[in-house]
Amino acid sequence: MTTKANNQRCAVCGGELQATTITHEEKRDSHIYLSQNVPAKVCTACGEIWIDEEVLQQIDNSESTPYAYNSCKISG
Repeated sequence: MTTKANNQRCAVCGGELQATTITHEEKRDSHIYLSQNVPAKVCTACGEIWIDEEVLQQIDNSESTPYAYNSCKISG
């Protein structure tokens, strides 16, 4: 689902941001964590992805609760 992000503009190119959900990938040590359905804003012009600081903090704290945002850990 995508919606306009309250007329917010991309800091990279000035394009319009659309609110959507994404799959976020993060590497920690030798593991890769995938978080699905993460709220984000994506630039319609350049594709740059923006995730709010509060959401990133929740993802960072999800190591102790690995299924926040439907996360999974993949060992490498």
